[in-house]
Order: sequence, then C-alpha cells, then structure tokens
Amino acid sequence: MSKKILPALTLVIVLTLILPSCAQQKKEILPSQMAPVTRGDLILSVSSDGNLDMPNQVQLKFGTPGTVKDIPAEQYKLKGKPVKAGTLLARLDNTSFLLNVKAMQYALEQAINRVIQSGCCQRSYPTFYTLATALMRFEQAQSEIKDAEDYIYEGKYSDAASSISLARYDLDAARSVYADPKLDTFQTQYDDILNQPIASYPELKKIVTALEDQIDSLDHVRKLLEDGDYTGVAQTLDSMSTQLEDAHTIVKQNSRLPGAYTYPDTSTSLAISRQVLDSLYELQDMFYQDDFDRVKAAEMLRMAEHDLRMSNMILDESETIYRSGLNTQTLRDYNIAIETAMINLDKAKQELLKTEIIAPFDGTVVSVDVKSNDQLSQFDYASKTAVYLVDTKTIRMKGIIDEIDITKVSVGQSAIIKVDALPGRDLKGSVRFVSPFGALQSGVVNFPVEIYLDKDEDTEGLRGGLTATADIITGMREDVLQVPNRAIKGLSGDYWVDVVIDASSAKTEKRPVKTGVQNKKNTEIISGLNEGEQVLIEAIK
Repeated sequence: MSKKILPALTLVIVLTLILPSCAQQKKEILPSQMAPVTRGDLILSVSSDGNLDMPNQVQLKFGTPGTVKDIPAEQYKLKGKPVKAGTLLARLDNTSFLLNVKAMQYALEQAINRVIQSGCCQRSYPTFYTLATALMRFEQAQSEIKDAEDYIYEGKYSDAASSISLARYDLDAARSVYADPKLDTFQTQYDDILNQPIASYPELKKIVTALEDQIDSLDHVRKLLEDGDYTGVAQTLDSMSTQLEDAHTIVKQNSRLPGAYTYPDTSTSLAISRQVLDSLYELQDMFYQDDFDRVKAAEMLRMAEHDLRMSNMILDESETIYRSGLNTQTLRDYNIAIETAMINLDKAKQELLKTEIIAPFDGTVVSVDVKSNDQLSQFDYASKTAVYLVDTKTIRMKGIIDEIDITKVSVGQSAIIKVDALPGRDLKGSVRFVSPFGALQSGVVNFPVEIYLDKDEDTEGLRGGLTATADIITGMREDVLQVPNRAIKGLSGDYWVDVVIDASSAKTEKRPVKTGVQNKKNTEIISGLNEGEQVLIEAIK
C-alpha cells in the first residue's frame, strides 16, 4: 500500500469516530439549559436604592444653668455601650434647687397659717394644720407613682423616670417633717385631769419607717429602669401603690387634715358629714348580711367616728373665724393664696427636674461632652450638648423610587432589605413614608421613601450610611404556574416557550402560552403549560 494512502486512510477513520460523537452532543439538552414549570406564590416587588441611617438620635442638654456634679455615663463607662430608657446620664448640683423647693413649701405653710393668724387670734393653733404640707407632699408622691405606672404601661420610660424622681423628692420631704424630733414636743397635749402628756401622734415612728421603706423602693425602681427590667418596675410600683395607700390612712389620721389643702370651711365639713352618712348606710346594710364581718364593721365605725369628730372640729373653728370678723370673701382670698403657693411649689419641683438628664429611649452613648465641675452659664447651658445618644436598634433605609413604579408603593407594605456590606443577609422591614413630591435627577423623577427595619431584626453590624437595596412587596399571586422569565419568547400578545420533549435527543415543542404578572425572576403562566413540564431557558449573558 502506498505510503501516501496510509495517512489519508487514518484521517478518514478518525473523522468517522469523532463526527457521530459531535452530532450526539449537539442533540443533547443539558440540565442548565432547561427549567421546570412550577406552582407556587409569585411575589411582586419594586426596587429602591438608598442608604441606612439611625433616625432616633438626640443631643441631650440640661434645662437650666449650674455646675455639673455627676456624670454616670462616664462613671459607669457607658460611653459606646447601650443604655436603657430612664437611665440617669448626667446631673447638675441641685442644692440650690432643693432649697428653692423647701422655700416654696415654707411659703405654702405660711399661706395656710395666715388664715389662722387673721381669724383665730384668741384660740390655740388648729392641730389639723401642723402637718398639712407633709400630707400634701405624701399625696403628691402617691399621684406621681401612679403616673409612673401609667408611663411604664405606655412605654414612656423617660417620663416614668422623671415622675419617680419627683416622688422620691416628695417622700423625702414628708419624711423629714415626720422625723423632726421637735414635732412630738410641739404637739404634745396634756390630760386636764391627770396632768399627764398625751402623744398627739402616736404612730410617727411607724410613718417614718414606712416612708423610708418607700424611698428605698424608689431607689430600687431606678436601678431596675437602668437595667431595662420594665416588668420589674411595673410590679414594684404596683406594690408600692398598695403600701402607700395603707400608709396614707395612718398619715392622714396623724396629720389632722380633713382632705382639703385650702382652709376647711363649712362646705368641707358638709362633704365629710356626707361621707360619714354613706358609711353608716353601708354599716346598716352589713348588719343584714349572713356573713357579717364584725371586725370590718368595727373599723368602719371607728373611721366614721373619727371623720365626724373632724367635721365638728371644722365647724367649731369656722364659727370662731366668723365671730372674729373674717368674712367669706377674705377667707376665699386666703384659699386662693394657698392654691398659688401650691402652684409655685410645683414649678420649683419642675425646675429641679431640669438638673437631670435622663435617657429618653434605649440607645448608645456616642459622646459625653461635659465633665464634673463644668460651669454652665445662663448663656451656654441651652446650647451645650452634655450627652449624645443614638438609638442603634431603630434603623431605617432612605431610598428613592422611579416615577414609573411609585404608584405601586404605599405605606405599610413589607420590604426585604439587602445591605451591600453584608452579602447574603436579608433584613425585613416596612414602608413608613412615601413622599408626595418627586425630585428631577438626570432627567428622571424620583420619589423619596423611608423603610424601617422590623423591631425584632438583628441589627448587629449595621451602621448609619451603609448602601442598601430594598425590594418592596407590592402584591402577590398565590398558587400559580410559573416559569423563569428567560423561558418566555416572542412579543406582547404572541408569547411562546420551547417545551422539552426529550432532552437526550434535544427534541422540543414550540408552544404558545398566555402569561400573567411578572417579577424579576419568574412569569405567571395562565394557560399553555402543565406543572412539571420542562422548558428551555436562555443562557445568562
């Protein structure tokens, strides 16, 4: 055989072996070239690009000039760490403010005393005025603790902390009056027959102990607030309210004050007498009950007798006042003076609150810009930031929506947020704001939107300013047939797909389909395909 023929023969043999193999490869459809027709929910969304930020941030300032005394935010090394709403962050020296409160309290006592000085010159000082302001401060503390309970229930922890501070000041003021060793001596009366001293206030020590216990409880509440144990705060305040109500009965009896801060006149006596009458009616009903409680009845009878004696005492004093020439108009003027003194006392307490900076929300102390002994003048206290607090748990994305899609977006819609710096992590949120006005940028009108992350989302690693993209869910088609968008061919109104009949032989069928809605990935198939069929998809370019 010729040497020239051998190479040619070899080439023919090789080609004969290769060409069928190539033909077979061309006919086979690879798995990556096809996709199944599936059934499921088709989520419709609109994209928005933007950045993360932390909207709850505040530069906290003192409400009055003074000398910086305490900076707990530094002392407890809170800078850069989370703090709970209600935490005390900074405080001024409040000595002068406390003195002002005491001065206003003294002014109130003078307003009350002036009634007696003008109308009861020939009588001894009425015993039911001696502890009038102490009882008033006690009852104000009760009211402030009740306010704190309501604020805790409403989630207003900063307001709760302020009410707790006021309640503590009021309880301490009342305690200082009842703890005064001169009180017993000043109010000691004598038995006319035996000529022996009679203690006017036999339960003073019990009152002082009760008040000291409640002050300790409020200090404990403050610690619970700083720890964020708001359930514990609510439970403690509820227990305190009950204990204070029990103590109030003792305090009121020992204060000799008939329930009104203005001068008790005939109207007050009438109101007390009506209460006594109601108590007697209730006692009468109790006598006819099968489960008659003798102990409770005896207690009610004792209280009714006490109130009746008080009513008579008021009438007796009123008679003396009118006989001395003090008329009703003058008496009312004195009462107005008492009310004015009470208002001034309340203002002084509010000024006292301005010496404290309390965290208004859960957040992180970013900076502390004052230090102990700093002097804040009348001119710079309102502009000097003491503590910069940022709520790092409340995060929003500020983005934009194209004018083509803006009509699909509304407040309340859910969104999935992706942060470029944290790939593979999806964050849930919801639309809180859609601007009614658009801005023209590069020939396109865009509308600002704000999307807030859900409260239960993990915010670890998130920072203000990070780039993010949100898919706002505008609708959903449930339980529909769908195929990838890359499987759809043709023009509007004349769509079709290539259905794979036999992948090994690359056999397909061109089949017309009727489509529905479409999202970024899939298209709804209304008719033309069955679930489980395979369709050809175009390669990703």
